[in-house]
Amino acid sequence: MRKMKTKWGSCNPEKAQVWLNLELAKKQPPALDYVILHEIAHFTSDRHDDRFVEVLDTMMPTWREVRREMNDMPLAHELSFD
Repeated sequence: MRKMKTKWGSCNPEKAQVWLNLELAKKQPPALDYVILHEIAHFTSDRHDDRFVEVLDTMMPTWREVRREMNDMPLAHELSFD
């Protein structure tokens, strides 16, 4: 298993590879859509520049809201035994 360097996903555009954090399976579908799209957008630009943002804006106009919600979520679901 590859250890994640980032919170939700990472990619290697040169090898056309995307890695996803398995915790995404516990999130709402828009979260998974956003992370996949974010990583694929890096195939057009390795930075978070205008070209990268244009891909996100075109493919998922609500990406900023989804990202904001994800940033407020814990990475892993924690069970409470209270």
